Amino acid sequence: MTNLKEVARKAGVSPSTVSRVINNHPYVNEEKRNRVLQIIDEMNYIPNINAIHLKRGKTNLIGVVIPFSNHPYFSQLIQGISEEAIKLDKKIVLFQTSYDTDQEIDALEMLKLKQLDALIICSRNISLTIIEQYIEYGPISIFENITHSKLRTSYIDHYQSFLTALNHLYEHGHRNISCAINRKKSTSSIERIAAYKDFCIEKSLTYNDNNIYENYVLLEDGYDLSKEIQKSLNPPSAIVVSGDNTAAGLLLSLNDDLKENLSIIGFENHKISKLLNLTTIEIPLINIGKSLFNQLYDKSVSNQLFETRLIARQSVKNINI
Repeated sequence: MTNLKEVARKAGVSPSTVSRVINNHPYVNEEKRNRVLQIIDEMNYIPNINAIHLKRGKTNLIGVVIPFSNHPYFSQLIQGISEEAIKLDKKIVLFQTSYDTDQEIDALEMLKLKQLDALIICSRNISLTIIEQYIEYGPISIFENITHSKLRTSYIDHYQSFLTALNHLYEHGHRNISCAINRKKSTSSIERIAAYKDFCIEKSLTYNDNNIYENYVLLEDGYDLSKEIQKSLNPPSAIVVSGDNTAAGLLLSLNDDLKENLSIIGFENHKISKLLNLTTIEIPLINIGKSLFNQLYDKSVSNQLFETRLIARQSVKNINI
């Protein structure tokens, strides 16, 4: 394979001149530049892009950590990130981790090794303590509300958003209310469960751990959730589901009796919720993705709160109390 020194020898110039031509350095004699470019073409020389990046101190590559890509929640975040990246001629490198901590560490290590300029973490399993050890190697933004940290954050108030959904059901007469989440130990689920517990206390309702359904995140998970609800001895009259996809799968899988009597609220306001007339909590995911990218280039650490709102549709029914 042709190397830089061979190009320099054949062009009759120094290796440093070839390097300056490759890096488009302005202070190169035009005749020498053309000669080097001609030899590069003749010898089919391909520069070592990693060496170029190492010398420049940047790669124009931004890492984005997501647990999986087959979900509109993360695809909308990626859309927002990508739209901003294009404006600055940056490229996106996706790390689909399935919440595997080793995969998440791989992304952080690439930042440390200067194979990435910056990192965006959309959702995580790894501890914040580990993430913060990598801040010195490049800017990191994260979709999470974190205080007293050097991490750049864009976030929503999961507690208040969940409380809004629960109160909406209460106002429509519901007292036997359940909720469905993904991972109980995630920061968003911890806030949502706290909202659910406080809601039960405030409204003098009985709190029961069995009313919290866990590990439901995909469209097909809605089918499994419907089976769990249908075999319950005391099925809820309403449920808050932490994602529109699962809420849609639930609605489509219910038997006729439950479909008539179970009220459902989803989260995110994806297109499917509008098609199925699902009440939902809108999360501006595309704008959050844009913020996560732009925060990487803020001179100081910034924390951006995004507002959510309830969109009332036909999946919540009034009941007599």
